[in-house]
Amino acid sequence: MSDDSHSSALTIEAPSRSPNDEAITVRITGVEPGAEVRFEAMLVDHDGVAWSSYATFLADSEGVVDLSADAPESGSYEGTEPMGWLWSMATDADVRGATLDCEPTVAVDLTAGTRNDRVERTITRQCYDPEVTTRTVDTDDLAGRLFLPGGDGPHPGVLLLHGSGGRLPTRTAQSLATHGFAVFAVRYVGAHDAIPDEHRSVPLSYFDRAGAWFRSLDAVQSDSLGVMGGSRGGELALLLGSRFAWVGGVVALAASGVAWDSPSGEPGWVADGDPVPHLEGKPIPRETVASGLDDEPVETAAIEVERTDGPILLASGRDDRVWPATELCAIAVDRLARSEFDHDFEHLVFEDAGHLISTPYAPLTGFEGSGGTPRGTAHAAEQSWPQILETLQSV
Repeated sequence: MSDDSHSSALTIEAPSRSPNDEAITVRITGVEPGAEVRFEAMLVDHDGVAWSSYATFLADSEGVVDLSADAPESGSYEGTEPMGWLWSMATDADVRGATLDCEPTVAVDLTAGTRNDRVERTITRQCYDPEVTTRTVDTDDLAGRLFLPGGDGPHPGVLLLHGSGGRLPTRTAQSLATHGFAVFAVRYVGAHDAIPDEHRSVPLSYFDRAGAWFRSLDAVQSDSLGVMGGSRGGELALLLGSRFAWVGGVVALAASGVAWDSPSGEPGWVADGDPVPHLEGKPIPRETVASGLDDEPVETAAIEVERTDGPILLASGRDDRVWPATELCAIAVDRLARSEFDHDFEHLVFEDAGHLISTPYAPLTGFEGSGGTPRGTAHAAEQSWPQILETLQSV
């Protein structure tokens, strides 16, 4: 599609180019007052999968539809949602989420049509700064991927931790690097001699080694690092903050304030050759917590988050169907409050979000199994992201 393929008064107003973690204002002008307008948005992700959304609106008395202020009459989302046209996109393909981490940009085709007119426009969303460089880290004792921002360093560093599935959070790493952070996305399970093939008995010394290597790079500020993770990676981030002086702040998403075992029944984590004190969960830890835990085992397995020398930000969705992250994060918050923690801490709770709390903005259909609604998940991402950046910038 061309940038504007129709010469009529009907016009789509939107920034030609914008960062993909920022909301934009989309307006349709030149409509007959009170007329119905159908708005469609479509993108093809970096795997070649097509995603699309639609909504119908009634123009106001000035002949304008403002997607930031107007709720659709019908469509793929409800209510006033400035970015609903993006996060409500769906696909017929059998995939879980759009792939938006292989190229710096993605094109979005916007279409507005009335009974008598139609206009098309293509805008560009910048997924990450094209000056961000990446390289694989594959040494005898470390595995992962390094993301460095453009420009002269040294840059503030973030150790980024995946969940138990072992998939590196590439899109988050790229977004952080775009905001000026050097990021080491550490792999701690998988096909590498230095790590177990699945999540079991992972030595915390591995991350101490990763932090030391990362801080030794000329491109990285060496004083301290932020540590960020989600799910079991969030649990791990809290553990590292409680044990290592080089951690200067923690972001833990959909995390747990207590340590757990692994799916195999082995300890999840090992420190100095000994299992980290932990609870033994059922296949889904939600069942364990819901059945009621007495205070003694929780206290024994609770992570000593109050030992962290820096700010802590937690975020959870109350509808998390993987594990009850809100209750598990509350254990950490309670310890911080009781200890009169010296640094800032906050727990963001999102009522209609589930286990997925990630970077805005992206199509969110296909994640219902982990809890929450697309709308609630989108709100969690857009509201938590600025605070994530602020927390990491304060390290």
